[in-house]
Amino acid sequence: MMRRKPKPAAGDVRSIEDGVFGARPVLPEGLALLALAAPLAPPPPVRVKARLLARIRPKRQKAPVPAGGRFESVRVSEGWRETFPGGRCKTLGVDDERAVVMLLVEMASGARFPDHPHDMSADEGVVISGEVNRDGRLMWPGDGYHAEIGTEPINVTSPSGCTALLSLRATAWRQWQVSLIAR
Repeated sequence: MMRRKPKPAAGDVRSIEDGVFGARPVLPEGLALLALAAPLAPPPPVRVKARLLARIRPKRQKAPVPAGGRFESVRVSEGWRETFPGGRCKTLGVDDERAVVMLLVEMASGARFPDHPHDMSADEGVVISGEVNRDGRLMWPGDGYHAEIGTEPINVTSPSGCTALLSLRATAWRQWQVSLIAR
């Protein structure tokens, strides 16, 4: 009777001599070394890659917007507003019933968000890409913040540029729009 080797435990590392789960090696050693020594194939030319990706990506369809709905795209220049040097915002949605606004903010590398008091409402945000230094804390994609009413963020900068999603009260957003027009 032939004895079988036990299967390795999860996370157990085996060498190529052991093969997969103690079976024969996947490739003979000479062939494995030859495969490792082979040069990597160069990437396809940019235009060939673009054509291939265009063939396999699903086409975007412009379906009608359902009643009460709205769609925005960051790739469309319409709706973006330069709000401070090196920064721009796009309003994604205004919920008048809950009095909440959702904004997309982009900051160029080295841009500084103007210091501002949160005298009308709290706000919160999430970094989507890049990095933001807010109140001495460096934030990366996925990091979020909440700023209570009465706080005043100062020296909000982006060392490498960033995109962030913000949510704030509609009253504060409207006041901000008025102050932007006055500048």
